[in-house]
Amino acid sequence: MFPPSSDRILRVSLSSMLLTAIATFTFASSTFAADWNQWRGPSRTGYLESSPELIEELPKAGLEPAWTSGEIDSARSGGWGSPVVADGMVYLFTHKKELVGDPPPPRKYPWLAPDKRGNMTDEEYEQYEINRRNEDEEHAKAYQFREFVMAYDARTGEELWKNQSDSTYTRFPQSGCPTVVGNRLYILGAGRQARCLDVKSGEQLWQTKLPGEFRDEYYQASVLVEDDIAVFNATNLFGLNAQTGEICWDTAEENIKGTHASPAAWKHDGKTYLISVIAGGSTVCLDAQTGDQIWKVDSEGGHASPIVVGDKLLVYGNSRKKGLRCFQMTPTGAESLWVFQRVTDKGSTPIVAGNAVFVQGERKLACVDLETGSQLWMANLDMENPQWGSPIAAGKVGFYAYDGILAFSLKTEEFEQIFDAQIDRSYRLVPTSELRARFQMDETGLDAETRKEGLKKYQQEIGKHGPLRCATPAFADGFLYLRLKDGLACYDLRASRPSQVSQR
Repeated sequence: MFPPSSDRILRVSLSSMLLTAIATFTFASSTFAADWNQWRGPSRTGYLESSPELIEELPKAGLEPAWTSGEIDSARSGGWGSPVVADGMVYLFTHKKELVGDPPPPRKYPWLAPDKRGNMTDEEYEQYEINRRNEDEEHAKAYQFREFVMAYDARTGEELWKNQSDSTYTRFPQSGCPTVVGNRLYILGAGRQARCLDVKSGEQLWQTKLPGEFRDEYYQASVLVEDDIAVFNATNLFGLNAQTGEICWDTAEENIKGTHASPAAWKHDGKTYLISVIAGGSTVCLDAQTGDQIWKVDSEGGHASPIVVGDKLLVYGNSRKKGLRCFQMTPTGAESLWVFQRVTDKGSTPIVAGNAVFVQGERKLACVDLETGSQLWMANLDMENPQWGSPIAAGKVGFYAYDGILAFSLKTEEFEQIFDAQIDRSYRLVPTSELRARFQMDETGLDAETRKEGLKKYQQEIGKHGPLRCATPAFADGFLYLRLKDGLACYDLRASRPSQVSQR
């Protein structure tokens, strides 16, 4: 156990505690019932069944945020972690690197996109990547790395506490989501550090260094907690005692290696199993208490997290051939039911709501029948190459955040858009059509220079404050929580609002 020193925890003031107590009393009944306490929501299906009625359109001038957090490091230096909401508090895991030595020299081996690799052979590119990794590691010596877990009041955005700890260089920053169960928060830190914090104070309760080699590896999967076992995915899968941090089991001996996909729980006949996509695209079923492998199925999985609904398993691959696959699970194995192969994505995880699956990929959004795998509808997304980020849904409404925010109906008969919006420089959620009209984006007869100037102003209005790509929203009790490029924002989407929250 490594409790942080007092200067590493920003304690809640007496007045803040009083406000929090009042807010908790006011919202306890509804908030607790509608928490988004972990990656993909309470059931890890991306769907929250309980929700108040939501607005059907945005004001033309835009919807003001209930609150914004202020600047938070994001993307390459701060990570892509998504917010979670539990018992009236919002939690976020992020990072920061600070230059402490001489600035490193210009890079000789920058990252190369596939279209920038010229005529490199596979062997030449492999060597290039070795050189790039070595150079990145050398450059990292000039920086100090820290990671943070932050807690905010879910209704006011007041920062309640911040836990800061020393971190380490990884090729990409750790970007898993916190998992909140009871009065404890679980997170996998950089360098294979499993951590547990007190949700009210941010005090660290325990920290366990997961065994295994580490150089600069990063792990994006979020922690799963079931039956007092906290499951961490860091090369192998590890089951830790959720109260003490003691390692109960790991899958190194069985050579079961994870991906960036987060595990899910399957409960069958009173027993809890763990379902995880592993290296090579297979999916395994493990005993939650012992980590023993029960069965393995060739599921063609990628980085998307598996979804468990009853005894059905959904796995989304990263190519059309691999597709979205559905299996019927039993304690002895998993039988393929259907494959849907009309979309694909590198890491987006679908929504399951009722008897429908909503899956995003290749600038499309599809609705698929859970029982048969047949397509119910397909819609095009007016977004620039959306990928990695996952849609979510609550009640009767789905949300997808990438360039902007798309809200759509969960109807299965046809695609129905509720609103398509951007976030402007004042953090208002503004209908995209209104912004395009303001900057004459769709006017005919304009000369090239006027059109170019309009596009520039439009991009300046929305370019710096929109959703952080690859992060996924959270939803609780009618409020939408978004990780932005420069912070957090909360929007009250309830159709009936008892009172307006003061703006920050």
